[in-house]
Amino acid sequence: MKFFLLAAILLTSPAVLACDLSLVTPARSVLKKPVQVKVSLADDTLTASYSVSAPSLNARKVLGPQQHPYDFDVVELFVTFSETGFPYYEFEASPFNQTFQVKIVSHTRHQEGVDLGLVSSATIRKGGWVAELQIPLKPLGWDGDPRKIRGNFYSTLERAPRSYWSSFLPRAKKANFHQPQFFQPLLPCE
Repeated sequence: MKFFLLAAILLTSPAVLACDLSLVTPARSVLKKPVQVKVSLADDTLTASYSVSAPSLNARKVLGPQQHPYDFDVVELFVTFSETGFPYYEFEASPFNQTFQVKIVSHTRHQEGVDLGLVSSATIRKGGWVAELQIPLKPLGWDGDPRKIRGNFYSTLERAPRSYWSSFLPRAKKANFHQPQFFQPLLPCE
């Protein structure tokens, strides 16, 4: 009986079920596994819950002209339902819940400043912050097959040198999140 209780606790523990993001660039960071994400699907809404551990924030309560959330600390989710990766959708949120949404149609065409239905929340906590992104999938063209939900999880943290984190990207000299060839199924991070 104790074995089954222990197994139940381990299987429902967020640390066991969440996916850690790995460092893409630079070669080293003082942060060690700072971002975890957990994903769930209910009806046609995909929810990504991020937990970020960082000793300091690179964030602004109010963004200035020509500033975007990705200029500072941010968590991001890219989603597609296509085997080719296009179109795909980018969703991001900052520690102050500033958001940004983009529809990427092709390597050369994208639509910024669109409302793709994102509902988000973010809370700063001691030692970091949490964010939740809720995305209705049907309006984006999802046919209801959970196996077709693919993409990648990202985060950009710290001041210079900034660190770039991802679930599925390999290490690189320069970060480029827009690489749909590395998209994977998102639901294993439940």
